[in-house]
Amino acid sequence: MKQLLITLALVMTFSMAHADLTMPKKPTFYDRLGQGLANVILAPAELFDSTYMLTQAEGPTVGTTKGLVQGAGRMIMDVGVGVAEIVTSPFGVDGIKSAAYDSGNVNAYPPADLYDNWY
Repeated sequence: MKQLLITLALVMTFSMAHADLTMPKKPTFYDRLGQGLANVILAPAELFDSTYMLTQAEGPTVGTTKGLVQGAGRMIMDVGVGVAEIVTSPFGVDGIKSAAYDSGNVNAYPPADLYDNWY
């Protein structure tokens, strides 16, 4: 009886640990709506982030000038992408365009370039 319980426990453990890494899940309405809202709400942070990163990397003059321009551009792009995701979220992924990973092909694992270096 003890061996049966141990075998059952091992089978249950390994069956729950199984994961399909080849095809990620498609984003749902709530995923896309949340990502769009986050892009719109957090877009102004790009002004500060770009300025800070360029100040650390290239100095205060470049950080102030180039950082503000780069941050403004990224902020506008984030707002545009966020609005597009909010507007298109009710239509689903299949209605607009299929995701790049949703080709139906299952790739070999590990990839061919890792066979020589596979540990």
